[in-house]
Amino acid sequence: MTDLFQEVEEEVRQDRLKRIWQQFGGLIIGLAVIVLAGVGGWRLYQAWSADQARNHSVDFVHAQTLLHEGKAAEAAEAFAALRGKGPQIYRQLALMEAGAAKAGQGDLPGAIADFDAAAAAAKDPIVRDMARLRAAYVVAETQDLAAVQARLAPIIEAGGAISYPARELLGVKAWDAGQFDLARQTFQSLSDAFQTPDSVRQRAQLALSVLGPGAAASAPAPAGEKQKQAAPPAPRPVGGETK
Repeated sequence: MTDLFQEVEEEVRQDRLKRIWQQFGGLIIGLAVIVLAGVGGWRLYQAWSADQARNHSVDFVHAQTLLHEGKAAEAAEAFAALRGKGPQIYRQLALMEAGAAKAGQGDLPGAIADFDAAAAAAKDPIVRDMARLRAAYVVAETQDLAAVQARLAPIIEAGGAISYPARELLGVKAWDAGQFDLARQTFQSLSDAFQTPDSVRQRAQLALSVLGPGAAASAPAPAGEKQKQAAPPAPRPVGGETK
């Protein structure tokens, strides 16, 4: 009797499957074809993307080589061609390198514009702040302390690795502008900060040794004698060169 019930259940199950297949068989086959085509297409796209990235990296390295060889005009053209194609990160890096090439040609406004464009397009905060810092280096050559401070403030407030060279540039620009108290304060904060890179800390301590303790901490001059404070020339922070 049990075997009979099992045979009946099996026949009912088969009939049900037949009806489902007759009703939805075409749809099932179509979905299977779509899935297989999608998987195959995705793999082809991945292979194509990897190939494009490799080609783009080769072009990028070639443009960098031109820049390092001092061929600024040729490098600017090469980076201009790369800034509109390829992965986003390469486009942003190409914008920054195009800015460096323009700075090498003496086109400082064009360099600043490219660095600003790279910062605006960057989604990665490190790339964004690096572009901002490179723009600030160029601005420091042509504009006043207030303009440099305005550009460095977002980088310094954000913290992170890029904030240390940004604070160093602020100290150097303050020194160059005759704002010695701000320069001392900035260099002292770099000297005291636990996470300051060693190279930046050493330059900050050297700057403090040259600047001295300042008027407030120095001994008063003898009566009737005018005390003149001659400021040494401000150093240039490492990284200020735009190539």
